[in-house]
Amino acid sequence: MSRLRGLVATAATGLLASVQGHAQDSAVDGPSSDVPTTNIDAALLFYHENGRVQAIEPDLDLTQQIGDNSILSMGFTVDSVSGPTPLGAVPSDLPQNYIRPYRIIPTGTQVTVTTASGGSVVKLIPPASGATTQTLSATSTVPPNTYPLDPTFADRRIAGHVGWEQALTSTFKIDSTVSYSKEHDYRSESVDVNLSKDFNSHNTTLSGGINYESDLSFPIGGTPTPYTQMSGVWKGPDATRSETDAVLGLTQVMTRRWITSLSYSYSRSNGYENDPYKIISVVDPVSGEPISQLYENRPDFRRTQSIFLDNKVHLDHDIVDLSLRGYEDDWGVKSVTAELRYRYQLSPSYYLEPDLRYYRQGAADFFHYYLVGGAALPQYASADTRLAAFQARTYGLKFGVVMGDGSELSIRVEYYGQYGNGFPSYAIGQLRQQNLFPDLTAATVLLGYSYAF
Repeated sequence: MSRLRGLVATAATGLLASVQGHAQDSAVDGPSSDVPTTNIDAALLFYHENGRVQAIEPDLDLTQQIGDNSILSMGFTVDSVSGPTPLGAVPSDLPQNYIRPYRIIPTGTQVTVTTASGGSVVKLIPPASGATTQTLSATSTVPPNTYPLDPTFADRRIAGHVGWEQALTSTFKIDSTVSYSKEHDYRSESVDVNLSKDFNSHNTTLSGGINYESDLSFPIGGTPTPYTQMSGVWKGPDATRSETDAVLGLTQVMTRRWITSLSYSYSRSNGYENDPYKIISVVDPVSGEPISQLYENRPDFRRTQSIFLDNKVHLDHDIVDLSLRGYEDDWGVKSVTAELRYRYQLSPSYYLEPDLRYYRQGAADFFHYYLVGGAALPQYASADTRLAAFQARTYGLKFGVVMGDGSELSIRVEYYGQYGNGFPSYAIGQLRQQNLFPDLTAATVLLGYSYAF
């Protein structure tokens, strides 16, 4: 799910970047008759994984010049995600049953056994004494030799932000944004402050920023205790998490056609880092058959850092954009990302922009496809393949139409492929014949409209 949220955010950010960049430039120079003071950007994203989740997300953003040196920005996003998602368990050559909390309803609501999306059987878990709510649990059966997925997954999110940018002088700006996001089992609030200073006749810009985020997790059925057996009964209380991020960047105009930027980011988080719905299988040491399913356990502290280099070159008519990013954290995850975009100007009004992105990641120190029965439990363990070693490639193409009234229409289509080692050499028994990391493919369509006036 986090990868999907990240993809959605990246797509929307890329769509808005050029319009917002014009708005920021105008804040230094002041408004004029030929510089837009209002920018509206709307986007609609469709996302579909092959055999798994799908999502739809509309997004609306507005930036407004206020006086000569200020900009107000605001945005609103809604998305809906549903479809089968990995549980974290391993497949078996025998049928397997999985149970997870499905929905919370008021105490006293009459419920009979029903069938949920994907064929899961939904039952009522009797509430604890004095409770005001009760839990519905969904039990699903996974056929033999099938990768276990949760067919009941569904989520909706609303998010918004309000920001203010102030040019204190012709070379010094400050901006701040307050953001809020709410899902049915998760809430996030954040605030960030950024400073930027121009030097060398606006050819060099030094920037820095800090962000603080506070999260509250209230999973359906409560927060499970790590390494306890998978169940549909009510579990523990809500859990909190906080994160602080800092970034320092330098942007330099190299020539009249070439601009480069380099930034360093550092982040540290504390609190509940688990995915409350992910489990990890404990298997028989000889046969490899799953004998129990436990809730995962991740460290409650994470420190990350990354470095990002971006180069934009304006040719006679076209634009080339090449970026590189390196990342590492104290969970042992290391990754590298390379992306190339080429904007080909077909005419003054039409352009094509193909792009290629490559991503490679190493596994977290505590990633395990499974645990072995009879062995001591490790301090931390997760079978979430987002923490596994894998590589991914994205191929995209954008077509844009720039109209004379200051508006632009665009459509971007992307294909994503993620590939890991599904047949590790150390697999036990029947697991040698099972694919523990099935390939993931996904398609994205992003429709965009921007208007500057």
